Amino acid sequence: MVQQVIEALLKTKIGFDPNIIGSSAIAKAVRQRQSACGLPDLSTYLRQLQTSSQELSKLIEQVVVPETWFFRHREAFSFLGHYVKSEWLPIHPYSKLRVLSIPCSTGEEPYSTAITLIEAGLATNRFSIDAVDVSNKVIIKATRAIYGSNSFRGDKLAFRKRYFQQTAEGYQLCNLVKKTVNFLQGNILNPLFLAKRGKYDVIFCRNLLIYFEPSARKHTIDTLTRSLTNKGLLFVGCAETGQMISNGFVSVRQPSTFAYRKVERDVETRRRGDTEMGRQGGGGMGKWGAEETRRRGDAETRKQGGGEMGRWGDEEMGGQGRQGDKEELPIPNSRFPIPNSQTTNNKQQTTNNNQDSLLETARSLANQGQLEEAAALCENYLSQNRTNAQAYVLLGEVHQGLGNDKQAEQYFRKAIYLEPNSYEALVHLALIQEHRGEYKSAATIRQRIERLPKN
Repeated sequence: MVQQVIEALLKTKIGFDPNIIGSSAIAKAVRQRQSACGLPDLSTYLRQLQTSSQELSKLIEQVVVPETWFFRHREAFSFLGHYVKSEWLPIHPYSKLRVLSIPCSTGEEPYSTAITLIEAGLATNRFSIDAVDVSNKVIIKATRAIYGSNSFRGDKLAFRKRYFQQTAEGYQLCNLVKKTVNFLQGNILNPLFLAKRGKYDVIFCRNLLIYFEPSARKHTIDTLTRSLTNKGLLFVGCAETGQMISNGFVSVRQPSTFAYRKVERDVETRRRGDTEMGRQGGGGMGKWGAEETRRRGDAETRKQGGGEMGRWGDEEMGGQGRQGDKEELPIPNSRFPIPNSQTTNNKQQTTNNNQDSLLETARSLANQGQLEEAAALCENYLSQNRTNAQAYVLLGEVHQGLGNDKQAEQYFRKAIYLEPNSYEALVHLALIQEHRGEYKSAATIRQRIERLPKN
């Protein structure tokens, strides 16, 4: 009972879902702090937590274990550098780029960002970086900027020679980079958090949302949205892309980058208006009007009349049986007829282009928050392209956005069946199982992710 009260206190203060962190990990941290305080029992320690903000901060620091290194997921930083040189600088020749890194942990991410901007051609007085974390302990370490070998991973370490000096304590970061980062202790769940710091052009918030319970996650996304300039960039973790689908962001669609651009309100409203006109048979996106209704009818007919997406093995469907050994042919519709033996290469190429356009339109609708429309287009696409793993990943993300985790799981499993090394599908599946409390199954999937070939 006391353990549950402590977990509820942590949930209220930092928004972490105890089911994701794990009750055993929290219990271990509590025992360590209880012992450090010299308190005889758990109830006494709980009273200490409830009356001492200092002790609560120490417990939070014990629970939050940072895991980071310089240029983690390097593609994000490569994209940032390209964005600054090719897009931001030409439009803002005299402005100052403002960046937020949250949570910043021990500083590797904001310092990697600073190095990226310097090497992209920005002078140090042309950008500023605010780096925020709930833990004062990691802020102190980040401010010292001395790192061990574990903070440098991979084989691209030329930057270490340029910006660090090896000392008896470790690698000391040069002052040129250090002075560009302003470290702050703060809690994003605080209603006044960042209220007076203005808007940022770029925000890094990676691998935080996945640990939050739903209300804390929504609050965090709302805060980040308010803090980002129109057309600003938000970088999230690879497992958090589904969280952004219905929140006014558009994916930059850059491989392994997981970055989103904030959509201007008037543009977003206009797009939604065009889509509504399309439903009514008007202009704008009218081509998705009556024709989309017809496609939905075709999809419903397929669901009622036979195999939904073709055959899937017992293992892929979780032992629920197979739909038959004979694979059904796609059912034709007015937009995408099945070519016969007389179909020319030009017609085939046109069909392929139309299919690619259909999937891209589904992505665009999903990014605009029009999830039901995106799901219908994904299903239509998959009726003609039943072996496209990425389409199943997108459909799974859409159903996650709709709150249909059970259906999302099925689509992620189909993606993995087709592409066993599908990183995105594996991560999403692990998260769904963790939220359901199936920690052993999730751990097995995460071990599989760790064994994936490195790019």
